[in-house]
Amino acid sequence: MHKHTFNTLILAALSGLFLTGCGRDPLSSAIRNIEQGHLQKAEQILAQSLQEDPSNLNALVNIYIIQYKNGQFDSALAGFIQVSDRAPNDPRPLEYAASIQMDNNHWPEAAALLGEALQRAPNSPSVQTALALVDLNTTGAGAARERLQKIITETPSYAPALFDLGVIHRDSLKNQSEAKKYFQRYLAIEKNDPHTVIAKIVMNEKGRKTSTPIAATLPRNPQLASEAFSEGIRHHQAHETEKAIEAYTRAIQNDPSMVRAHYNLGLLLRDKRDLPQARAEFEQAVSYAPGMADARYMLALVMIEQGFDADAADQLKALLEKAPRHAEAHLALGLLYKKDPTKRDLARKELNAYLKLDPNGILPKRSATG
Repeated sequence: MHKHTFNTLILAALSGLFLTGCGRDPLSSAIRNIEQGHLQKAEQILAQSLQEDPSNLNALVNIYIIQYKNGQFDSALAGFIQVSDRAPNDPRPLEYAASIQMDNNHWPEAAALLGEALQRAPNSPSVQTALALVDLNTTGAGAARERLQKIITETPSYAPALFDLGVIHRDSLKNQSEAKKYFQRYLAIEKNDPHTVIAKIVMNEKGRKTSTPIAATLPRNPQLASEAFSEGIRHHQAHETEKAIEAYTRAIQNDPSMVRAHYNLGLLLRDKRDLPQARAEFEQAVSYAPGMADARYMLALVMIEQGFDADAADQLKALLEKAPRHAEAHLALGLLYKKDPTKRDLARKELNAYLKLDPNGILPKRSATG
């Protein structure tokens, strides 16, 4: 189980709950900017709102949410506690504070905060979902599963609990079929949530022995991510593989949606013949950027190297629908078809398309993208 996968869905659910009902005022604009990742602009709007009304708790909470997203955990934690004291009947500031404690593996502190939140809102599914993460890290996957199943028994359409049940079954209990059942229910409810990307990847997996690591989809510190990515490029170009892998991994930890970091990390892992992890990185790149032809092409190559020819052919055909002049994709698909005596005509067609696009037949070596 990737802890931040579980925790960031809790945060996403909390954000949606706390930020609703703000009306058509500057707060609505700030919220849209937060959701779009324009944190500095959102902070300016909120600061102006607080100048006009220092008692505006919604504006305060959103300021602390921005600090949370920027990795300023100490100030955000103190801020959420202060808001909680000023809104003694609202559990949500305590839930935010608990999320920060969980991010730092302070499980007893998180449990205490969530216990107080539960006193304020005994039937809150979001509090119970957060407590399931505490269960997972203190008692075990069985306890977390039981709590989440109780939530969906009482609130069948509560999407975060369905998603987290899918993650637990997939990553902790190693039960792919049960995981898919919960992800299917989740996808029937959620259409625009960023975590649908993860659920769709799982639903498309076909009996693989190796589990694709799930990365959190909400950026934690874009500035640190950018710095780590630049460091990775320098090491990559200097052929310092291990240092580049460490830097790209750090970039992804701070911004899991950084497509180029996933792609470049996949290249290095493939060079090391760590095909399962390379495939996972290319899958992440494709999930975030379906139109990135090179990422889909490299995903197909790794699938071929793993022996998943049918999956690779599907990826190559999807690529060529969007990029019909991708010579290497025609070549790879032609060679796949050539393995099957019944598809010789298709093989000839794809290989001819390749030669027309690249008469010299030279395949360029992939390089890191900056």
